[in-house]
Amino acid sequence: MNIEYKRLDLRSIDLADTAFVISYGFSLSILKESIEKMGVLNPPLVKKGISEQYRVVCGYKRLMSCKDLGKEELTCAVIDHNIEDRDTFLISLYDNLSHRELNPIEKSIVLGKLKEYYPDRIIVKDFLPLLGLNPHHSVLLRLKPLSGLYKEMRDAILEGRLDEGAAIKLLNFSGKDRLSLFRLLYTLRFSKNKQNEIVDNVYDIIMRDEYSVSDLLESNDLKLILEDKNLNTPQKGGEVRRFLRRLRYPRIVKAERDFQEMIRDLDLGDSIKLTPPPSFEGNRYTINFQFGTINELEKILKRVDAVRYNKRFVRAMEV
Repeated sequence: MNIEYKRLDLRSIDLADTAFVISYGFSLSILKESIEKMGVLNPPLVKKGISEQYRVVCGYKRLMSCKDLGKEELTCAVIDHNIEDRDTFLISLYDNLSHRELNPIEKSIVLGKLKEYYPDRIIVKDFLPLLGLNPHHSVLLRLKPLSGLYKEMRDAILEGRLDEGAAIKLLNFSGKDRLSLFRLLYTLRFSKNKQNEIVDNVYDIIMRDEYSVSDLLESNDLKLILEDKNLNTPQKGGEVRRFLRRLRYPRIVKAERDFQEMIRDLDLGDSIKLTPPPSFEGNRYTINFQFGTINELEKILKRVDAVRYNKRFVRAMEV
């Protein structure tokens, strides 16, 4: 590859052409300070375009910094315009990978650009390991859409405020609904597991009941929770989760409530624990208890024996 060094007018470099650029989620402040003090130590790499403009290959952040600093000219390394775009992009990719770890959005950008040049099987086999990813097609399907999210969602992923898995699930919603649901997750600061729970429940509710996300998120019940000044953010988050769970699993939630009332009626004490079947499917209950003396065991067995005479428990077993 022949490289020629030229002093270029910055206006001749098309910074809007990002065909070979993969950087995302960066700050230029430290780089600009370095350039002001020391200059550009490593010339950016550009490629002559079809017109008189040059295309950025490597050094996008250096070029942006120079533009912000008001520089008019810069020495750049120029490669031959006959190099194919695929090979030009590989130059950019390998240059970036040689000195830094790409963030999730950048990896998604890379995968999107690679799909312009390679079939999926090549990307999975050769490029996913290069990006530090497992060579499975499911990984490609999971990561590639991230770069298509709204900017505030992409930024939230990099901040650690939005889980990648939850973000991908948000793609199942329309643009407006996706943004509304994301802002709910972001505002209430749900953990990653709870984000996925919320998104799953909302999706299941609207698919089953033919709700719109707007109907759900603008409902009076939810507004009362979000506008309650007596609740802090974690408490609002807990109430929102319970609200959505009641809508998603009304039978289970009712069964849980009835079960807790029955436990209070049984008055089993702290030493005895009665556990219902998972999701209240079936009739296999479990009783666990602890004791330290024979006398304590006798008392516990009497309480356990009394369970079979409780009308509410008998009805629950007969359902």
